[in-house]
Amino acid sequence: MSSNQDVPQLGLWEKADIPFLHLSVCASMVYAAITGVFRGKASPKRYDHHVLAAVTRKLVERSSDRQIQYLSLPTSAAYESIMKKRGLQPETVALPHNTEGHWIGNKNAKNVIVYYHAGGGFAIPAIAAHFEFWLDMLQALNENGHDLAVFFPQYTLTPHATYPTQLRQAVEALRYIINETGRSPANVIIGGDSAGGNLTAATLLHLSHPHPEIEPLALSAPLAGVFAYAPWINFSTEWPSMKDNLWKDIITPDVLTRWSASYRAEKPADNWNEPLNAPAEWWDGAKAERILVLAGGDEILLSPIQEFVKKIKSVFEEVTFVVGYDESHDAPFYTMVKEKTQTGSELRQWLAARL
Repeated sequence: MSSNQDVPQLGLWEKADIPFLHLSVCASMVYAAITGVFRGKASPKRYDHHVLAAVTRKLVERSSDRQIQYLSLPTSAAYESIMKKRGLQPETVALPHNTEGHWIGNKNAKNVIVYYHAGGGFAIPAIAAHFEFWLDMLQALNENGHDLAVFFPQYTLTPHATYPTQLRQAVEALRYIINETGRSPANVIIGGDSAGGNLTAATLLHLSHPHPEIEPLALSAPLAGVFAYAPWINFSTEWPSMKDNLWKDIITPDVLTRWSASYRAEKPADNWNEPLNAPAEWWDGAKAERILVLAGGDEILLSPIQEFVKKIKSVFEEVTFVVGYDESHDAPFYTMVKEKTQTGSELRQWLAARL
């Protein structure tokens, strides 16, 4: 399975560098803790956000993707750990193209969310906070009479595989839910955060404009809904928010450049690997009843996300766009774990209305 392939065997120098990596991150924490007292408007309003963002930026900038993968739990291990912590039985399904999907909640539920995780630019495994978030979300929704489960496919991380492998795996996960479990598209929602938001948008495009290297997927009806949480849908780093929110966010333009190069692996930009590139007419008649886009007001991806929403709204009426006040990129999974966030609340309300 892909989970094993995503744990690299580091070379001597890569391993020898890890103690210095830890020292660098610790030094960044101390520096941020001191400078945070004197932070200005260019920094997050909350002191703890300032420190967390600075430390996370240093970690992803200073580490190689291979080092982060080496130091992180694989997605499957993070899933099993959280399920065990909650006293729940893990249930994993093998999928085509050397990957797998993890069930959260009752796999026989009437409604299913196929959720594509962030992966830190397709390079970093899902973290415990992803699974905690969805377990809490399911509890809140199902306690109010909704019959819902989440299917959490894991894709092969870069550099172990490159585009379009991850999109192919995302499409196969949806194909499994539609064709193998026999669910109507009217009972299926797809969504994802960050790089997973990219896969969400690309999968939606594939339904009406199939990628030439991926088997088409015909639906008998539109999906119940599609949501994209802080989607990374364009790889340019020249947007205004890249400068305006540089010191507020957990990721940086330089890191995005590294991740996009690793993902595309010298393949040219197209309408599926950068969904913002798709012309407006490609979104006309998108195979979904409704679309929700969520973003943080403090994230560097805000500008391209705004343009993305503007383009879709020009041809597709049922689009909701929410910007979370004082939220950085993927706030519920990093800087605001277990906190009530504006975007998280809006997502819960939107899901409840769709089910």
